[in-house]
Amino acid sequence: MPSLTRRQFLTTTTGAGLAGILATGIPPARGQQREISYLCWNNFAPLSDKKLAEIGPRFTKDTSIKIRIDHIAAPQQAAKYASEVQTQAGHDLVEMRMHVPWLYEPQLVDVSDIVTNLEKSYGKVIPPGYEAAHVKGVWRAVPQYHSIFVSAYREDLFKKASLAAPKTWEDLYKVGLELKKMGHPVGIPISQNFDTISTGSAVMWCHGAMEVDKDGRTVKINSEQTAQVVEWYKKMYRDCMEPEVLSWTDASNNESLQQGKAGWIHNPVSAYIVARDQKLPSADGINHHLSLSGPGGRHDVTAPRSIGIWKFSKNIEPSKEWIRYLLGKKEVYDEYIMSGGAFLLPLYTKMQDHAVLKTDPKLATLKGEGTNYHTYGWPAPASDKVQMITNSFILPNMIAKAVTGTSTKDAIAWAENEMKKVMAGS
Repeated sequence: MPSLTRRQFLTTTTGAGLAGILATGIPPARGQQREISYLCWNNFAPLSDKKLAEIGPRFTKDTSIKIRIDHIAAPQQAAKYASEVQTQAGHDLVEMRMHVPWLYEPQLVDVSDIVTNLEKSYGKVIPPGYEAAHVKGVWRAVPQYHSIFVSAYREDLFKKASLAAPKTWEDLYKVGLELKKMGHPVGIPISQNFDTISTGSAVMWCHGAMEVDKDGRTVKINSEQTAQVVEWYKKMYRDCMEPEVLSWTDASNNESLQQGKAGWIHNPVSAYIVARDQKLPSADGINHHLSLSGPGGRHDVTAPRSIGIWKFSKNIEPSKEWIRYLLGKKEVYDEYIMSGGAFLLPLYTKMQDHAVLKTDPKLATLKGEGTNYHTYGWPAPASDKVQMITNSFILPNMIAKAVTGTSTKDAIAWAENEMKKVMAGS
């Protein structure tokens, strides 16, 4: 066997060879270790998922860290989080909605260092992002973006019938009567999904109703204000909607508006931007107006999302690098936000007048003049219990019971009992 020179030995035993190591600065063993996985939902702004898929390889090229980006449907996320925590295995990073960081606080890495640097660049995190991810004095996830709920409607149908855009939830009932006669009912889901909670919460707040008091402990669902909300839902369901809303998913109201059926829905702008981007026939007729008000004022929901890192991850530092790359590099973060067409909005004070709001005149309502945005459970402070109430779909089930025959009193009493079980920890 012929003898090998030192150069030949290095080349044949390392594959890349010394020349490769010198060129990249990364030994092969280290390169193999630096691989991370990121779990996201299937975004209702599909172009933002496409953009993530473009950013991933660029991140790898710039950092030599491989990244696998996985997507699952929103309803599957809760079970997936629980499974990964139980097995202490799975993804390194997870995208979390609303107060999920509170629910998994002991399992999440402290990412305060990342948020501190982001705030230096972009300004303080706005209240919804803070409430969702700042847990007991520690950032357990990094605020990523939020989606604001507005009124999306068929402006062309309203003009045809000489209907004014509603300003209150009671106005919506009057408008809804006419829309249903035209064959274009109101599309508000009454089923086990997040959109039902989003609309239900807004209607509750606008009537002065609440689930849990601002002390964060006292269940206050059983009230005259809640009874007014339930009665409103009963007449809306009976006179302005179709029974199909009882089995809708989070995507169904979007699809109903896009397909030309619904005349009004309560949703972020995703329904419109998908119709626009896919050049659907309904797109030209869709527009937005301010969220609605009630006796208790105008209140609406925003849904913050943040990125957490599991403590059981073996790749915590590379995972932090991904967050710094996606959110901390302004040109990348801007590109990501722009891809979502204003379904994704930044959670930092200096970025509130983002260029994405100027890309389409039909997004003007997102500036939100006169609207108070809250996260689920308001006025109760964020907590794991608030998220458990969310995960239990108590509010949607209360409304569904009431519109399908259960008395208002009994439906509310049921919800009160269920919420008290959650607050008691049982």
